[in-house]
Amino acid sequence: MDANRKALESQRKAEQDFVAEALRSETAPKGWPAALVMFHIAMWRERLRNALAELGENRPFSPPPQNIDELNDAELVGGIGTPLADAAGRADLLMGEMIDLYERLGERPMAWLTARTTTEAVLRNSYLHPRVHLSAYLKENGFAERSAQLWDGAVTEMEEAAAPPLIMGGVLYNAAWTLASRGDTDKALDLLERALQMRPDLKGQAPRDPDMGLLQDLPRFQALVKG
Repeated sequence: MDANRKALESQRKAEQDFVAEALRSETAPKGWPAALVMFHIAMWRERLRNALAELGENRPFSPPPQNIDELNDAELVGGIGTPLADAAGRADLLMGEMIDLYERLGERPMAWLTARTTTEAVLRNSYLHPRVHLSAYLKENGFAERSAQLWDGAVTEMEEAAAPPLIMGGVLYNAAWTLASRGDTDKALDLLERALQMRPDLKGQAPRDPDMGLLQDLPRFQALVKG
């Protein structure tokens, strides 16, 4: 199986497991409820799916909206009350369509937010972005180790896929805080250094990121974000 498809199928399974657990046990979650997480993932997945379909038909594709925060706020209000099973089913269906479209298109130029190719766009939209949201939900609701494990697997999967720096840097950045949370600050800083080499844009985020709290007072961290 192609490594990118394998990674996307792994994310699909992670989402299915997340939903199954939420259906069994969610009561009064902190932050977004699982249904809203999956609703949000599905909305952005649908946008890119539509754009890929247009690209495959050699038509100009619809660009992402300019004001993302404003759009997200409006959409999330509309998504309140959507049953988890419905939101999850839509996200899963769209993932299947995304995988099929990407396999037919292959690697092509595509400017989509920070992505510049179809590979970057698909992995950012349907692997990295949803994994960030699943991880945040688990962490907020007391499942820190399960949250961390999402990034353990992500590093391996993105290395196997030879993921572009835009994606690999984001995965390494998140994996760094998971190692810090387990007390391995040296390895965490090693990963952070690799992440910032690939994604220098994250240097401004890291000092303000609460996930990096265990690293922020260390001299090496300060050198990395200022270098």
